Amino acid sequence: MNEISIHKMGQAMGSYVAKKVSGPEQAEYLSYGAEILIGSIFKLGILFSIAVIMDVVLEVTVLLIITGLVRTLSGGAHCSAYYRCLITSVSILTTLGYAIKNIYPFLMKLPAGILIGTTVLSAYLYWRYAPQAPLNKPFNNRRKELIFRWYTLSAVTAFTIISIILGTNSLIAWTIVFALLWQAFTLTPAVHSFIRLLDIFLTPNKKGGEAKC
Repeated sequence: MNEISIHKMGQAMGSYVAKKVSGPEQAEYLSYGAEILIGSIFKLGILFSIAVIMDVVLEVTVLLIITGLVRTLSGGAHCSAYYRCLITSVSILTTLGYAIKNIYPFLMKLPAGILIGTTVLSAYLYWRYAPQAPLNKPFNNRRKELIFRWYTLSAVTAFTIISIILGTNSLIAWTIVFALLWQAFTLTPAVHSFIRLLDIFLTPNKKGGEAKC
């Protein structure tokens, strides 16, 4: 489950494909891609295995799609290594999915204003903090940053409209709302600090940091 084994598997696969299909000079790029692919498959396998056990497959699927798409555009807090990212993301998504499933009978009785107000709060956080580039891949110009900001706000607006159209009686609508809200919170300084502390807690040598998750 650790990052070293995933890394070695990616290297082995990338080198093999490079020898068979392209050439040795492509091994590094193919290894990187294979590592991401293997890591993603492993993470999804763990995530949905737990989701099935907890009976929250629908909730987790919607959460994963919304947060994944918006996070790609907006950025956000993340851990410094694969296995810490795995533990954190799986724990958060399954816990959030389980919470939504259990409080849904209460949520569906709330007025539409509460749902709309929650989306407005999310939109404000995206407007203030998005986008955030990874430390190892900062925005190289203001134009690129503005493009990601526009894409982020456009995606958030689209998902917000969908949730409002579905209404308060829809489980999917509330799941979208909480997905947007959680991803918005990952942009805030408070959650960045929380993730850093969690990263340190999950690190054997107690050295946290940020890297691609």
